[in-house]
Amino acid sequence: MRYIGERIPRVEDERLLTGRGQFVDDIPLPGALEGAVLRSEHAHARIVALDAGPALALPGVLAVITAADLGPALRPFPVMQQHPGLAACYNMAALADGVVRYVGEPIAFVVADNRYVAEDALELITVEYEALPAVASLEAALAPDAALVHAGAPGNLCGGFTQGAGDVDAALAAAPRILHQRLRIERGSAQPMETRAVAARYEDGQLTVWSSTQRPHRLRSIVAEFLGLAPEQVRAIAPDVGGAFGAKGNFYPEELLVPFAAMAIGRPVRWVEDRRENFLAMTQDRVQRFDITAGVDGDGRLLALKVECLHDLGAYAPYGFIPMVNIANHIIGPYKIPAIAVTLRGIYTHCTPTAAYRGAGRPQGVFAVERTMDLIARELGCDPAEVRRRNLIQPGEMPYDTGVSVGQSRLVYDSGDYPACQAAALAHLDYAGWRQEQGRLRAQGRLIGIGLANYIELASTEPFEGARLEATADGELIVRTGAGSQGQGHQTALAQIAAELLGLSLHQVRVEAGDTAGIAKGIGTFGSRTAILVGNAIRVAADQLRQQAIETAARLLWVSPQELEWHGGGVQRKDGGVQLMLAGLARAALDQGAPLAATHYFANPGLHTANGTHAAVVEVDGSTGVVRFRRYVVMHDCGIVINPLLADGQVYGGLAQALGGSLYERLVYDESGQLLTGSYMDYLLPTAAEMPDVELHHMESASPHTPLGVKGAGEGGSLPPYACIAAAIEDAIGVPVRALPLSPSQITALMRGEAMG
Repeated sequence: MRYIGERIPRVEDERLLTGRGQFVDDIPLPGALEGAVLRSEHAHARIVALDAGPALALPGVLAVITAADLGPALRPFPVMQQHPGLAACYNMAALADGVVRYVGEPIAFVVADNRYVAEDALELITVEYEALPAVASLEAALAPDAALVHAGAPGNLCGGFTQGAGDVDAALAAAPRILHQRLRIERGSAQPMETRAVAARYEDGQLTVWSSTQRPHRLRSIVAEFLGLAPEQVRAIAPDVGGAFGAKGNFYPEELLVPFAAMAIGRPVRWVEDRRENFLAMTQDRVQRFDITAGVDGDGRLLALKVECLHDLGAYAPYGFIPMVNIANHIIGPYKIPAIAVTLRGIYTHCTPTAAYRGAGRPQGVFAVERTMDLIARELGCDPAEVRRRNLIQPGEMPYDTGVSVGQSRLVYDSGDYPACQAAALAHLDYAGWRQEQGRLRAQGRLIGIGLANYIELASTEPFEGARLEATADGELIVRTGAGSQGQGHQTALAQIAAELLGLSLHQVRVEAGDTAGIAKGIGTFGSRTAILVGNAIRVAADQLRQQAIETAARLLWVSPQELEWHGGGVQRKDGGVQLMLAGLARAALDQGAPLAATHYFANPGLHTANGTHAAVVEVDGSTGVVRFRRYVVMHDCGIVINPLLADGQVYGGLAQALGGSLYERLVYDESGQLLTGSYMDYLLPTAAEMPDVELHHMESASPHTPLGVKGAGEGGSLPPYACIAAAIEDAIGVPVRALPLSPSQITALMRGEAMG
């Protein structure tokens, strides 16, 4: 039976759409208490005194946990990934101890009979603050007399690094043309349908923690370490997760406070974030400022690219430099750049910490290089598509060594046909036809613009991910992995892989993910890694399971394993004799002393380079600045596509989020660090009405690094729209677009000649 490559509807949808999903708030916990978090009202202040007495006296309140109560658990959480450039990297602790550094930082945790009482108790806690100067922007943080977010980070610098290849200064000096521009992308927010949530129960020395997280195994490790438990005493479960987009990949204070309270009180405790808290306390994305210098020849070929990027980390750096590394790795794009130097600096501000959000720096890297391509076209009077074509890496040059070193390895693209991808997108758009139509409509006073953006996507495949396959006595195959789903369709896609490899019906395969009791080790779901790592782990484990089944059957039939083969979901004699099916083999294996099961942890042998092209036609209303999409075409190459229906959904979802970041979504702080856009009255999300009708096409250039040939599809839809939409608007209004997001009022301001950054 063939399943890989088929458009199979998601098997999990019926359960979720009929209300039978189980999110953290649905976990049955008899006698559970409810928690609420007291958060700082100041972006920067010293806590002079805190009086929780009246709150503790409120009937129904069982505990008010402050920093003084945490003991050894009061210390900064580990940073996600260390980097040589991290000179002064700070992460938050479960509760602020003496100083608060952003509005929303946790100060105390109230546990009560219900959330209503807990919220009432928060209002009874008195906190005396000594307000301190705040820096709430990159410019303020870099001022000579700026207040320091952390005393150990002079100049508010967390650290920085330079990554590149060739002698960029010499190449710029020799280049016939030098071009400059400054770009900026503002803050955004993931806004998952399910806000963050944590529940915990401590019984008989065993702690179970449920969390809306992308990384249950990391959660287990940190909770065990901070609460003085052995890892085997902690079980972490990510049940159904209603969206994450990278923002639930961090370890948050509540993920320690809730289990701490459950252990201290001896009853289950649950906390569910409200939407206001989500705006204030969930990590955010963006605020990058790029200063770009490009050296080009007379034909528009890039000879050198020098980029200096400032990255607003917010008050802490829980993800380390991961988004900044992703910027550097993706700023080359699918282009041949003989000399490149990308310098990035992470700057602390008194704002909510930033970390990963869909793409985690990749969209910003794509934005920088694609806006550079449009700058070249504009300055040289060339067609933007032609400028890109002249700079693209050719398929015959694959694998392509960019010359850039990333850690101990080189940045080498594995496969892809970038010129064919761009050409196909332009053909589907009818690029030449729209250029003619653009001229005709402009003569009528209509502002039509065409935008184009190419991208590459490197999947986050370090260090490994695993799969455990186990056959049951009723003929079912259970696939367990630490990489849980937050809506991507793992229960369908991973079942397709296992079913095809073992010749089973799709209905025989059940995927269980995100439970540390199901598999010993795991990293999590993020960065387009699941199909590559878990998919190939399933492939190897399936081979092992087949061999175990053959050996089990050989003992039953008193024959040599060489006389048997796997066929049709079971084992049969090669001469066509008796066949034993999965259920019987599973029962026999148990009778022989062990389950029919195999576990494999797949470590990636090389980089996987997905790629694609987005092309758009927009019309801008000259009087209102409203943008309307006339066409939107996507060419998408993520290697072998497991399920085109799911891949389509990933592209559409990524595009929707990038559409928000391009035209609608912006988190705005005032000079004192107060969030001004902390509700849906001020923070605009795109709806289905704003989404363009997307014409999506898949190419398949199989990765040579893994048997399945997959590359990763989770981020691709979100990477190029920022650049593509900016290019289309710029083409429509005839004014350079250097900053996003662009509201209608900002577009009309640009048309009036008012600089927007």
